Amino acid sequence: MRGVAGSFIVTAGWNWYHVKYRPHWRFVLISLVTWLLVYFLFLGGKKLFLFIIKKTEHGAFWRNEFALSVDKLFFASSLFFLMFFFRNELASLIYSSAILFLLFFVVDRQFSKHPNAVKWRVVNKGFFSVVFFLFLVSGILQYIGYSYYILDSQSKIYNIVVFRSVSITMFWMIGFALGGLIYLNGGKWRRYLGVAVWLLTYLLTLFVWLVNIGVLYFAGLYFSPVVLQHAGESGGSGLIWNWLTYILAFFYLVSFLFLFFITKRFLAAHNKAPAHYWRYYYYIVILIGIFAMGAFSSLQSTPEFVMAKSFYRYFFGKEEKINLPPYVFGKLERFGLKYNLDEFNVASKDKVFDKKQQLLPQKFKNTRPNIIIVYLESFSSRLVDVYNGNRFKNLTPGLDAMANDPRTTIFSKFYNASTPTITGIISQLCSFLPPTGHDELEREKRIKKIYLGCLPDILKKNGYKYTGYVTAVQKNFANKGTLFESMGTDEVYGTKELSKIIQGEPLAWGYSDHQMFPAMMSILQEKKKEPFLMMISTVDTHPPFNIAKDTVQFRNSRSNVLNSFHTTDDAFRIFWENFKNSEYYNDTIVIAIADHAIFPTAVTKDIFPEAAGKVTFYDENAFLMYVPDSILPKKIDTYSSGIDIAPSILHLLGINVSNSFEGHSVFDDRDKFPNLLGMHEFGLYINQVDNQGQRMVNYNIPGEIICRENDYNSATSSPLTLCEFLDFYKWKRQMFEEGRLWEKK
Repeated sequence: MRGVAGSFIVTAGWNWYHVKYRPHWRFVLISLVTWLLVYFLFLGGKKLFLFIIKKTEHGAFWRNEFALSVDKLFFASSLFFLMFFFRNELASLIYSSAILFLLFFVVDRQFSKHPNAVKWRVVNKGFFSVVFFLFLVSGILQYIGYSYYILDSQSKIYNIVVFRSVSITMFWMIGFALGGLIYLNGGKWRRYLGVAVWLLTYLLTLFVWLVNIGVLYFAGLYFSPVVLQHAGESGGSGLIWNWLTYILAFFYLVSFLFLFFITKRFLAAHNKAPAHYWRYYYYIVILIGIFAMGAFSSLQSTPEFVMAKSFYRYFFGKEEKINLPPYVFGKLERFGLKYNLDEFNVASKDKVFDKKQQLLPQKFKNTRPNIIIVYLESFSSRLVDVYNGNRFKNLTPGLDAMANDPRTTIFSKFYNASTPTITGIISQLCSFLPPTGHDELEREKRIKKIYLGCLPDILKKNGYKYTGYVTAVQKNFANKGTLFESMGTDEVYGTKELSKIIQGEPLAWGYSDHQMFPAMMSILQEKKKEPFLMMISTVDTHPPFNIAKDTVQFRNSRSNVLNSFHTTDDAFRIFWENFKNSEYYNDTIVIAIADHAIFPTAVTKDIFPEAAGKVTFYDENAFLMYVPDSILPKKIDTYSSGIDIAPSILHLLGINVSNSFEGHSVFDDRDKFPNLLGMHEFGLYINQVDNQGQRMVNYNIPGEIICRENDYNSATSSPLTLCEFLDFYKWKRQMFEEGRLWEKK
C-alpha cells in the first residue's frame, strides 16, 4: 500500500505543478496514466534492487529486513512532492527541510536492525549531518538571493528556492563525496587533499556570499567584477562594505567553525566503520546528486553560478562591454543628462536644485502640506478640454474645474518619459529613464525592486508620516506591490485590499474609478496621519476603452475612447467637489498628471483625423497642480518630461538632498534643457531643437533601428541621432544591471 500511496503523492504533486487543470477530464486522465507509470517504475526499481542484492551476495539483512523497508523509504521520499502544492517559497523550504529530517529517521530506524547497526548508523548520521548543514545554509542563501535580486528571470517559478537549494546542495555533496573517496584511498597527508580543497572552496564561496548579501541588500544585484573593480571608489565600496556586511561577518565565522567541526567529526568517524560502508554511501551520493541536478535543472540559475559566469566572462573577454564615446555624453548634456564615469554611482548628485526660492505660501513655512497624486491612465493633453479649447466641449469638466481654480497651475509642453504605467510612474517618482522592458515587468515579473532614491522614501525621511498607493488591479501585477514598497511606499492597495473597503463587485479591470476615489479618501480618514503622500492610478481609460461597467456616456458619442475619458473625468469631478468641501482643501496639494500618453491605436480618424497614424507612444500629457493659497504662476510652458516631476515636487517643498535624479525641477533650471528623451522597449523618443532652432522629433522601436556609419555624427553640436540614442539605451541597461545608477549610499 505504501508503494501505491507514494506513487499517488508523486503523481499528484508533479501533475498539479506541470499539467493544466482544465479541462478536468484531461487532467484526471493524465494523472491516472502517470500514477500507473510511477507505480510500475517503483516496482521495477524495487525488483532491480533485489536482483542486485542477490547477485552481489549481500547479507540476510539486505535481502530481508532492508528489502521490506524499500516501500517505507519510497513513501517517505514521495512526501517531498507535496512541496509542489506550496505557493510560498519560505514555506516550501521549511517543509523540504522537515522531509529531509524524516528521511534520516526512516533510514536510521532501518539500520538499527542491522547486525552492525552501530557502525551503519554512524555512517548514516555523518552523511545526513553534512547534507542537512549544506541544505540549511544553501536554503537561507538562495532565499536571500530570491528575495533581493531584481533581475531574476526565474523568480516567477514556484518553489524555485527549493529547486536551487537542492541543486547547489547536491553539487557540493558530489564534491564532498569525491574528496571522501580520495580520503579513503589516499596515503598519509595526501588523503586530506580532496576534503581540504573542497572545504577551502566552500568557505571561499561563503565569503563571496558574505559580500554578495551586502551588494544584494543595497543594490538588488549580485556581486560582480564591476563592483569589485570599483570597490576602492566612492559608492562601490559602500555596496561591498556596509553595516550589514559586518553583521554577516559574525555569521560567517559561526558557519566556518560549525562546518570545520562537522568535517572533523565526519572524518574521525571513518575509524568507527569499515571503509566499504563509507564507499557505498559516497557512490550513492554521487549518483543521487547527478540525478537531482539533472531533474531540477536549476543549478545554472543559482546566484553562485551567475556570479561565477560573470567573473569568467569579464576576465576571459566574454563580457560585451558598451562604452559610449565622449561626444555622445556631450550631446546628452543638452537634454539635462550628465553622468560622472569616475564614480561608481554615475548619476549621483549632491542636491536637487540650485535656486533657493519661496514656492509655497507662508502658511507652510513650518509645516508640510499633504500631497495627493492622481495618475490619470493614458491622459494625453489632446483629450483634456483645458488644453484644447472647444474641440470636445465638456469632455473633461472635472479637470476643467480643477484647472479653473485660481490656486491651480497648468503645465503645458509636458511629455511622458516612458510607458506603460509602471515605468511611467517610476520615471516620475524616481526621476529615472528606465531601460526596462514590458515583458520583464508585467509578464515575467523579473524586476521586483529598484534601489533608487524615490519621492516617497525621500518624503518619509523629511517629515512625512504616511505614503500610500491605490491601484485598481491586483498589486502583484507588474510587481507593483514590491516596486512601490522599494520606492518607500508604506502601503499598496490592490483589488484584494480594496475589497475590504469597497462594497460590491469590481466594475472595471479591477475596481472602476468611481469606486476607487471614495476608497482612497476613506483610507486617508482611517489613517489620520499627516503630512501624507497618497497616490492613485485611474483605470477606466485603459485600452480597450470599454472596460468600465459604470461608464458615463459623453453626450451621445459612440466613441469608446471619448466615453472612457469622460467617465474617468466624471469620477475625478466627484472627487474634486468632495475635496473642495473637505478638511484637506486648505493643506493638501493635488497633482493630476498622466502616467503616460494615450496609445497610438486610440488616436483614430473619427476623433483625430489629422493625427491618426502619426502619433507615437510619446505625447504631450495632462499635468495640473493645485496648491492651497498658491503663489505659483497660473501657467508654466517649460518643456519637461516625467523625469522632472520628483525634482519639481521636492523643489516646491524646499527639500534639497543628495540624489541620483536624471531630471530637473521646472522651477529651477529645466528651461536650460529644452530637449526631451523617452525610453522604453515600445520606442526611443527624441524631442530636440536642431542647429537651425527648429524642433525635430525622432522615434523608433529599439529592435527596428538599423545603424550605419552615417547615422553617427561626432560633432557635439549636432543633434542626437537615434543610433546614438540606441547606444545610450544599451549603455544605460548595462549600468542598470551593474547597479551603477542606484542611489548613492
